[in-house]
Amino acid sequence: MVIKRFLSATVTSALSMRMPLPPIRPTAVLLCGLVALAAGSAGSQDVSDWAEVSSGATDVPGVGAVHYSVGYSSVGYDHFRSEIVVQWHDGADRTQSIYDGIYDRPPAKVWGIQGHLCVSMEACARYEDACTAQTIAYRYDAAAKLFGELANGDGLCHR
Repeated sequence: MVIKRFLSATVTSALSMRMPLPPIRPTAVLLCGLVALAAGSAGSQDVSDWAEVSSGATDVPGVGAVHYSVGYSSVGYDHFRSEIVVQWHDGADRTQSIYDGIYDRPPAKVWGIQGHLCVSMEACARYEDACTAQTIAYRYDAAAKLFGELANGDGLCHR
């Protein structure tokens, strides 16, 4: 994170004069700085923030090569928070986060078939070893240049 500072000449000259600060003030300034730094970085999930990352590429007919990364980290109780980001080229380089949520047994599987981008992930019943796979199908909207989730698309993703 880059913090830009803009100071007027009056403020700069006042800062160059060494004025003693009360003892509590430097501590308060330090705490405010740390809080601002934490707040700024809390909302930005970077690939480096994930404990594990799985990546690859698939071909989506009509779109071409789609590169994906599945970042995931344990959130406890055998659940994993994950984000799936796809990248492709359509006149320009494009990037889209198509999934951000929690599931079990990572990483999610990503593949292209019949003009669709498919994602499969597993959800497990508590205290059970049996898991069910949920599949989400995405269709590329060439006008919007984005992948959109299909409401009843899981039947489109059979390999």
